[in-house]
Amino acid sequence: MFKSSEDSVVKSSLLCYISFGDYMKKLMFDCDDTLYDLSWPFRKCMEEFLPDVDVDMNQFYADYRKFGDRIFDKLQQGKITIDESGVYRIEKACEKYNIEFSHSKAVEFQSRYKYYQHHIEMDAPLIDYFTNCEDELAILTNGEDAHQRMKLEVLHVFDYFKASNVFTSGQLGVAKPDVNAFKKCMEAMQEDIHEWYYVGDNYINDMQGAKSAGMKTIHFNRHHQVSGPLADHVVYSAKELVEFIKKD
Repeated sequence: MFKSSEDSVVKSSLLCYISFGDYMKKLMFDCDDTLYDLSWPFRKCMEEFLPDVDVDMNQFYADYRKFGDRIFDKLQQGKITIDESGVYRIEKACEKYNIEFSHSKAVEFQSRYKYYQHHIEMDAPLIDYFTNCEDELAILTNGEDAHQRMKLEVLHVFDYFKASNVFTSGQLGVAKPDVNAFKKCMEAMQEDIHEWYYVGDNYINDMQGAKSAGMKTIHFNRHHQVSGPLADHVVYSAKELVEFIKKD
């Protein structure tokens, strides 16, 4: 039977200013696997297409994501499409685990994956938090511009953030963990990068990238993956993250 577990991925970023009386805290949030559980669409597809496969979901999903990471640069450069990337990673993951899965099934899998991506939901504690946040917000997210903006629309991010303050790596031409991804956002916002925290789930892309750019860091380690000294603080749930931000 398909086993429940956790996964790691990478991802995207959201900038937020939060007022505490006379004190203004500045936070940059990741999007994928920080605002919502990125593995949810994958899990739903596995329930439909491979419900009885005997593998560990955590490791299988991690490998699925790694195959996607291998071709991320091609996706970023427009050499392959989102669908081609999705088909490739499920085919390669199944191949690694000796799971028979035809190309036509992989195409169907990707189609359903996109369907579920249109039904993702932001974590409830973050919705409550952003609803009561009256300060300026912005976003930086890794990925193809139109695709990332679609997910942000589904998450209702634009209910809280100005469209003019939303940045994607596809738009900027540079992706995390490259320090220039962070710096370009700060330059556009005319902000001092050293005054900002970065909140993200991926240790390399988010913690290493942000720390190298000169930011303070909060590792939202949703799936209990590897962390390290580049994370100034570590939290494990959206509730814990919001509580930490409010009291810090």
